[in-house]
Amino acid sequence: MHVIVNQQAMELPDSASVPDLLSALQINSIKGIALAVNDQIVRREHWNDFRFSSNDNILIIKATQGG
Repeated sequence: MHVIVNQQAMELPDSASVPDLLSALQINSIKGIALAVNDQIVRREHWNDFRFSSNDNILIIKATQGG
């Protein structure tokens, strides 16, 4: 299925979950990661059960340390 991830088109398998997406993006640690789908935050405790739909607009934010 076609989705948009951080303003970039991407193909995901049907019924892909958040862990599937993170794996496809080679994001190995979820520490400091926040995710929103169609402007709605998906809480981390729901990541395993959440399924993307075709044309979802996904925003992944990764907190970084600095100063």
